[in-house]
Amino acid sequence: MSVEKMEMMNAIGYLDDIDNVSMEIVKQGSMHIVNALNEINQNDFTVLMPKGRTSSITDLSFVRQYRNTRDHADIVDKAEKLMDIFGIEREISKKYADSDTDHNKISDMIRNIYDQAAALTGKLKEARTELAGTKEFCEHMRRMMDVNIDLGAMKDLKFFSFRIGRLKKENYARLMDNIENISSIIYRINTLRGYEVIVAISPKILEAETARILSSLNFEKIDIPYDLTGTPREIIEKLGRKIDEKENEIKDLNSDILLLGRKYRESVDESYTKLKLLEKAQDVNNEVACTDEFFYLAGWVPVSEKQNLQKRLSRFGDRLTLAFKPQSEVNSSLIPPTKLKNNWLFRPFEAIVRMYGTPSYNELDPTAFVAVSYMIMFGCMFGDLGQGLIFLIAGLLLEHKFRHPNLGGVLSRVGLSSMFFGLLFGSVFGNENLIKPLLFHPMESKNINTILLLGIVLGIAFTTVSFIFSLINSFRKKDMENGLFGKNGAAGFVFYWIMIITAVDIFIKGKSRLPIGIIAIILFILLLFMMIKQPFSHIISGRKPLYDDPVGDYYIENGFGAFETIISMLSNTVSFIRIGAFALNHVGLFMAFATIAAMMSNGAEAVFILVLGNIVVMCLEGMVVFIQGLRLEYYELF
Repeated sequence: MSVEKMEMMNAIGYLDDIDNVSMEIVKQGSMHIVNALNEINQNDFTVLMPKGRTSSITDLSFVRQYRNTRDHADIVDKAEKLMDIFGIEREISKKYADSDTDHNKISDMIRNIYDQAAALTGKLKEARTELAGTKEFCEHMRRMMDVNIDLGAMKDLKFFSFRIGRLKKENYARLMDNIENISSIIYRINTLRGYEVIVAISPKILEAETARILSSLNFEKIDIPYDLTGTPREIIEKLGRKIDEKENEIKDLNSDILLLGRKYRESVDESYTKLKLLEKAQDVNNEVACTDEFFYLAGWVPVSEKQNLQKRLSRFGDRLTLAFKPQSEVNSSLIPPTKLKNNWLFRPFEAIVRMYGTPSYNELDPTAFVAVSYMIMFGCMFGDLGQGLIFLIAGLLLEHKFRHPNLGGVLSRVGLSSMFFGLLFGSVFGNENLIKPLLFHPMESKNINTILLLGIVLGIAFTTVSFIFSLINSFRKKDMENGLFGKNGAAGFVFYWIMIITAVDIFIKGKSRLPIGIIAIILFILLLFMMIKQPFSHIISGRKPLYDDPVGDYYIENGFGAFETIISMLSNTVSFIRIGAFALNHVGLFMAFATIAAMMSNGAEAVFILVLGNIVVMCLEGMVVFIQGLRLEYYELF
């Protein structure tokens, strides 16, 4: 439930070992590589010599960017195509990660398998294209079955030309509008997917003119396949036999591909894993600096993975030296990457945090807060024991069977929350008579205001926590301007709670604790602090100039900002009333289906309506509640 602490690792080793070192780093999988040459140029690289050698110090004067000319793209592309042909999922298999990697051996094997597969898939593609064309032409011939003419003989006419083809419908209409000006017989034989299939017969002396007219209309000629002769009926019979032959050929080719896949499936899967590791190792190498004898490598390592990485690299012994530095000792221009660290319950909600933006290294990780607040809001808006159970099961299936850990994880957890609130509200598949509520039924008249007020109370609580997060983050960044005087800082926090306490006092007691005039003065002073936060913080810290922007622009922007602060604090809090509103809507929507079910003439129809109602509620309202929860997180809390 925090951001993983990072340390900078600097490594120096013999250039001959660079590929093996990079591969071990990739297999370990936790290091974030940075450009070593930049670190060296900034004098931020820790130089510890391989044992017995000191020349790497003097070599630093001749350091350069390491470049490896080996390109894995072509062979990786072939491996990916093979995986698609054989139906293998593209993923790095851990069982192959630690096996030996010989690029030349893998490349030769993949090329060999690819050549075999490409030959089969090429034949298959050709056969399918031929089959589709044959079937289409056969369909055209069916429309001409009553024509007792030898089409083969038609191609050999002495004084007339004969052609079959297709025109787009709009072009066919243009042709027919001007048919009296065309010295051809046009016979439509079929309509197919926006096209009109026609036969055109014209005198040979006018063949060039006919061809020009048809070409202007984008006429697409259809050749008679296999040079068949005979009447349309006879051609159909011959095409039927050809179709059977092609379908058998396609079936045999599919079988051959399947057998090839079974034979080489494991080899392709293993090779793909090794090639992707080689590709990632190449990415590591591209950030390495080197001299003629040594390489220099730098990157961020999670503290929790430091020992594991050291253990992996220990195989190189004295040929590799490692130095680790905490973030405080690293040049401030090098920002550590953010790696979120959460337990199994909150981890899926990291996806929701990342959709908005990954927190910086020195900020608090809001994942736990997002997880708890989102589950509470979803459960309150969609409280139902039975429907929550369906969400839980669907989420577990998505997470473990279909390998969607984020979506499945979030769905299963909001399902649990929905079940919990279903017990509180006494709702099972929309029925509020099966179990007694642990709290109350939201739709009862005496509880409607309570559930709406509960939404606002949750909003106040969540907003307060978000203020605390903002204050801590500002403190960590030493941002006095926004931490003390910003609308999300101390001034905004006090402003918000004065408004909340005053509103509660007036609502409950009919009057505020302090005179309204005094409260107005306090709020005005706080707004003034928010407006002059930049010059005021610069005066305190002794920073100049007082304004980063032109003075006029600054006060215009912050004047509108002060007005927006008042409006947003009120509207954001009131916005949480939707939690209670959707809780009522959830009950009300199912009541409509229950009323329709009660009107049915028999029990089967009633059960069908109730089942349909649950499906509609889970799909439609579930999606709406899911989105509304995200909206509250992103717009009211973040």
